[in-house]
Amino acid sequence: MNASLKALLFSLGAMVCTTTPTFAQPATGAAANPTLQYAKQGWTAEDRQAFYTTSQGSHMIPYLWYKALRRLDADAPFGGDQLQRYGYLANDKSAKNPEGLPVGFVIDGDASSGFLGMTCAACHTAQIEYQKDGATQQLRIDGAPATANFQLFLTELTAVARATLSDADRFDKFAHAVLGTRYSATRARDLKTDFAAWVKQWGDFMDKSLPPSPWGPGRLDAFGMIFNRVAAKDLGIDANFKVADAPVSYPFLWNASRQDKTQWNGGVPNGLFIHALSRNTGEVFGVFADFSPRKRALPPSFDFSRNSVKFAGLQALEEKISILEAPLWPWPSELKQDLVDKGRVLFARECGGCHEEKRLPLGTWRTPVMAVGTDPKMFDNSLRMSQTGILEGALSPNPPGSRLSNPAATGDVLATTVVGALINEAFPFPPKFPDSKSGVWQAIRKDLAKLFSDSERAPDLVSLLDPKVREDLKAHVVDRLANMFKVPGEPRAYESRVLHGIWATAPYLHNGSVPNLWELLLPANQRSASFMVGSKMYDQKNVGYVTDTSPFKDGKLVVGAGAEAGNSNAGHEFGVGLSDDDRWALIEYLKQL
Repeated sequence: MNASLKALLFSLGAMVCTTTPTFAQPATGAAANPTLQYAKQGWTAEDRQAFYTTSQGSHMIPYLWYKALRRLDADAPFGGDQLQRYGYLANDKSAKNPEGLPVGFVIDGDASSGFLGMTCAACHTAQIEYQKDGATQQLRIDGAPATANFQLFLTELTAVARATLSDADRFDKFAHAVLGTRYSATRARDLKTDFAAWVKQWGDFMDKSLPPSPWGPGRLDAFGMIFNRVAAKDLGIDANFKVADAPVSYPFLWNASRQDKTQWNGGVPNGLFIHALSRNTGEVFGVFADFSPRKRALPPSFDFSRNSVKFAGLQALEEKISILEAPLWPWPSELKQDLVDKGRVLFARECGGCHEEKRLPLGTWRTPVMAVGTDPKMFDNSLRMSQTGILEGALSPNPPGSRLSNPAATGDVLATTVVGALINEAFPFPPKFPDSKSGVWQAIRKDLAKLFSDSERAPDLVSLLDPKVREDLKAHVVDRLANMFKVPGEPRAYESRVLHGIWATAPYLHNGSVPNLWELLLPANQRSASFMVGSKMYDQKNVGYVTDTSPFKDGKLVVGAGAEAGNSNAGHEFGVGLSDDDRWALIEYLKQL
């Protein structure tokens, strides 16, 4: 280990299956609905609210504007129902949520001047419903895939904003709501100019990004939207826009920090907090963070510091996720132990080669990236190329020391901007004493303590002003982030995760094209050719959501013959040779993982 890096470690260290009940009752002050319960996952009520309400730096729309918008289909505020009509989850008003925003929606700043934004909880919190004693019960599952209809939310927000701008009466009411007692004709004209600029950039982005065939509930083309934000909008290169038409399910978050790779295509190395911070920085770029990279006349030639990312918030969220436990099957008394035992043997034989809990260095679990015949569109789209514009020649982590060509793989463009933003946060120019509260420094401190636990006593943080120490540490960070957003392994391959809590993550396959575990064990030609998505009602027998109804008009997902590219339910034909009795035994085992 480099001596200067060892010297730094000490100073950084000075910085800042059981039979227990499955349910936890709502904390005092939480939702009054007595039927809403929370799966026991190792979080306190405070942990949960921090996950729901911590800002990442997402800047979707000025909050006062959002609050003043009115629905087109009803005489009500656009956000008045906590966006539950789109499938998002209600969250009561509290000190951490003074405006009563839904789970995963936050204000970056204060209500009078801040921005409405999103956090990972919006897409990674689920709620299932089931019948008990003649009443509907609700169970909140943190870190599980949401069933929300994100594209419908985006398109209707766009339509409302455009209507507000074009309709004089609607805009007048909007202006009075935004300006309040400060209203005047002059201020209203200035507001209209500012609002028009926002509507144009927002609407243009949605027009160029959203596909004509909706993603539908519970799905999002995350890579497509992130690529469009960074490589097209933020670089100002219209030619880099591509329709985001490869939707995938939201991955479950428990055990995410324990995988050796993340993202559906396995394109992000994992195991350290700096890895998590990099993938989450890419995520917040995609959900509307401000980002304006620029080229300088003098070295360092590229500046990635002009962004709204809240690195401390991202690190705090990842630390919560790192202790999140898989949810237990909610009906443990109904499990049949003889089938569980039989299913355990079948799992080892049929599934263990890909989904076993195999420990690797850094304490991660093996996440093999394998081609098993599933729909290739997400993988293919991740290989897209982009013009690099002002970033041509910027240092890239893929591999470290290389420079961006023009054009370049869009994943390399994203990796360059993400790593550049992290480096600029940790090592600003000109050099200054590091901020111990920075999320990047908190990640580095924790990772170094994990990697080099034998470090001896060393000087204090003043050592970071030594250029040699700084360069050693920069190289250490960049080396760890090599091959970020770069596809590993064989073509058209996807990650195979450890399946703890798999019962809570329907529908299945990376693109959500198989409704339940029963159908996942059938040959592809025997799976449902179409089914309804978006329901929260749970199917305990087949292990998934009820599929004969949806709260959304675009809730039908066609996945068999005639399915659009990206939606196919083909592939992953493991266990297809089992008898029905064996399949039910395997499912019984999967329920209790």
